[in-house]
Amino acid sequence: MKKLLIVIVIAIAIAAGIYFFKGGKVGGLSIGSSLPSDNPVLEYVPADTVFFAGSVEPLDFAKTLEMSSKMGFDYSAMMSAGFDDLKSDLGDAPDAAKVLVSIYGDYLKAVNKKSVKELGLRSELNMAVYTVGALPVIRIELDGTDAFSNAIAKIEADQGVTATVNTVNGVEYREYSLDDGYDEVPMTLVIATHDNQAVVTINTELDDAKDLQRTLSEKPTTNILDGGVLNELASDNGYLGYSIFLLDNLAIVDGITKPSANAFGKSLQELMTAYGAGNEMQDIQTPACNTELTGLTKNWPMLSAGYTEFDDSNASYKMVLKGGNADLLETLGKLRGHISDNVSNDDYVMSFGLGFDMDQVVPVITTVWESLTKEDFSCPPLVEMQDGLRQSNPMMLGMMSGMVAGIKGVGFSVVEMNENALANMERNPMAFMQDSQLLITVTAEKPQNLLQSLGMYAPELAQMKLEDGGEPQVLPAGVGAETKIALRGHDLVLMMGQTDNLISKVESNNSLDKNGLITFSMDFKKYMSLLEATMESASANAYGSEKEMLEEQKEVFSELKKADGLIKGSFDITDQGIVTDSSYQAK
Repeated sequence: MKKLLIVIVIAIAIAAGIYFFKGGKVGGLSIGSSLPSDNPVLEYVPADTVFFAGSVEPLDFAKTLEMSSKMGFDYSAMMSAGFDDLKSDLGDAPDAAKVLVSIYGDYLKAVNKKSVKELGLRSELNMAVYTVGALPVIRIELDGTDAFSNAIAKIEADQGVTATVNTVNGVEYREYSLDDGYDEVPMTLVIATHDNQAVVTINTELDDAKDLQRTLSEKPTTNILDGGVLNELASDNGYLGYSIFLLDNLAIVDGITKPSANAFGKSLQELMTAYGAGNEMQDIQTPACNTELTGLTKNWPMLSAGYTEFDDSNASYKMVLKGGNADLLETLGKLRGHISDNVSNDDYVMSFGLGFDMDQVVPVITTVWESLTKEDFSCPPLVEMQDGLRQSNPMMLGMMSGMVAGIKGVGFSVVEMNENALANMERNPMAFMQDSQLLITVTAEKPQNLLQSLGMYAPELAQMKLEDGGEPQVLPAGVGAETKIALRGHDLVLMMGQTDNLISKVESNNSLDKNGLITFSMDFKKYMSLLEATMESASANAYGSEKEMLEEQKEVFSELKKADGLIKGSFDITDQGIVTDSSYQAK
């Protein structure tokens, strides 16, 4: 089973690596425009697939690498990290693992050479990872030569692997065992070429007409482009055409609880029956469970993601868990708090902000709790969940929330950190704190009242009289470094380390407007440099394999710090659903 997991991980790594290096037009893709109406790879992807990750508008491989290089990223170094260790663990691995690892190795060479010609792939990478029913498929367009087939033949010869060659529906395919001599795996890895495309999938216990024929050569009656879901996702979320991901939660739950509901459910049931597990899920395959579980899933019917910007200096990626219940979104949205502008600054090493309206936590939890406990569920797992909820009462949280009443957000910021002090942290931890600049920001409706509440546990705080905009005051108890506190509008600011010039970076915050749940920012070069120093400090006192591992990690961070740019991220609840945004901006 361990070796099977290795095979799965390698397949995902290959797909993910290729998935990144593909896309639309260099120099920026238009947002909101219609996607192309045809794509030879997507002609094989069914409109009702429950999983998809792929390109609609392919982008030149070398130019994508060039764009990434301009942003400071050396993907060759990053993707090859640990590859030698992976190869060394394949001594008794199944043939499938050896083939996939070798393909990944060839792909790494392609990244180095900035050309996929030797792999037989188009220079404009066009690929998709998807499901046909419950069967996984990776499909990549070839360049019209025999290079891919020759590459596979060379891999087999180099690795001493003998493929089992068969034919289905006129398509020749090569099978590779997943057995490692200890665990017998009742399926095989399949690689084939058809219609100028390479296809990677599995052969199961099902008849060929139910698996290989469908995954290798059959085009669906309605493909994913004709179905319109990709255009809808691109239009609603601003995704660019070259990389779109989707997971259809509703179709998955519907198919599991009612196999006849869709192609995924029928296929999954056929697979489970073929492997002697046809009755494993019969307790939830009832009309009640189907109705109740799909009813809940309609609140969050689909997860999708895609790039919203990608050029030689910027990359932005968005993920959306679609919300299907406006009332629920409105209720959860009340949790949103205020993250002060003092938390984040492009010059800081890193920052983390949490916007949480603490006055709304108990009301929101109570509303959701009441909604779930009043439903008349009859599906066994939901009845069990409901019984557990009824044994608790969220109103009890109100007894513990008094101290944090009025808080709208908190933030932690590493303004500056001394690399030399960090490298010597184990020998002199106090010097590390003294040479750093750290900020903790608490945003509250009445921050002075918060000080009084904290005074119950630290009386010296209750005695402090802070003036808004006044000079910072030194806290009587420190942590080996000077610690000061100041009041700036709605922000209570705690400063640690070298505090003399720190207050000049803090402005008065006069707003409590709800602006999010979570934000994160990082100066990538500075942060990777700190991690490199941390590994250097840790490895100095380590021995054997631990020292070797820490030194390898130090080399990785040393390579990563060459990328000089800002990473920003956010997590929020909007009228779309739960939205995560992340971006990289080269300096």
